[in-house]
Parts: sequence; C-alpha cells; structure tokens
Amino acid sequence: MSLILKLAPGERLFINGAVVTNGDRRAYLMVETKAQIVREKDVLLIEDASTPVRRAYFAAQAVLLNAQPVLGSSEAFAEQVRRLRGVFLKAEHIALLDEAEAQMHDGNIYRALSALRELVLYEAALLGLAPPERFRRDGSKSEQGTAHPHPAMVGSVPPSAHTARPM
Repeated sequence: MSLILKLAPGERLFINGAVVTNGDRRAYLMVETKAQIVREKDVLLIEDASTPVRRAYFAAQAVLLNAQPVLGSSEAFAEQVRRLRGVFLKAEHIALLDEAEAQMHDGNIYRALSALRELVLYEAALLGLAPPERFRRDGSKSEQGTAHPHPAMVGSVPPSAHTARPM
C-alpha cells in the first residue's frame, strides 16, 4: 500500500534520514515501499528537548532520523519511557506510553512519535510551558521565525530543566 504525501511549497521532510525539500509549488509524493518519513513540522529541536516527555520524543525521533545511534538507540527511548512510567499515573497517559512502546517495537516510529506528541502537549500544559512551536496546532508562529532542523543538528539530550513529578 502506497503512502501519498501532499507537500506545500517549500515544505521539508526527512525520508530515511535524508532531507527532502519541495519546490515552489504544491506537490504530491507517492512512497511505494516502507520508509521512515517525518515532516519538518514534527521534528523536535534539541533545544526544545528540556522535559522528560520531550526527551523521550527526541530519543524516538533520533532513531527515526538515524542521526546519532548512541542518542537515538531504542535503549535510550526505553529508558526515557521507563522513567515516565514512574511519574504518569492516569490510565490514558499509561496507554499512550504503551502505544509508543508498541509502535517503536514494531518499527512504526512515526506512530510512536504521534502517541508521545499527546503527552508532550499534556506535559506542557501541566508545567505551564508553551508547547514546542512546531507542535502547536493553532498555526501560530513565534516572532523569531522558524529554525530548519537537520539530522546533523541532533546533539546530546540536554539535562532536564525541570524536576519530574507525578502527572
């Protein structure tokens, strides 16, 4: 079964770690074989990986982008999820962690990111933080403009700026 992507002018995406940028017109891309694909808008920048859930998302994303095997290993992801299980108590949050783990295990990393995205948004609201700009669904942009991530920009996971507490 093929995947058809509708790309906006100038939209960037990553296919198996390669950066692909659409030209100046809307385009459709048909992917006929299995590939790891993520749109730029779903990429979490290293400077935004400052909370426990965001670090789990970042670890899964690094596997998807195949940027740095040490940071993006399945083991790094599993460790982050293990830590999150110690702080999330609600059944719906545990279900999202279960979903993310199952999808990672099955090689469906994008679907794992989708499950974690919900937790990133919940965590941001809980901690009184703005969600990462790319995760905002209202289409608002900051005044600083948009950075363009590249797999080579993915660095080490920064230490937490916040202490984890039960969620």
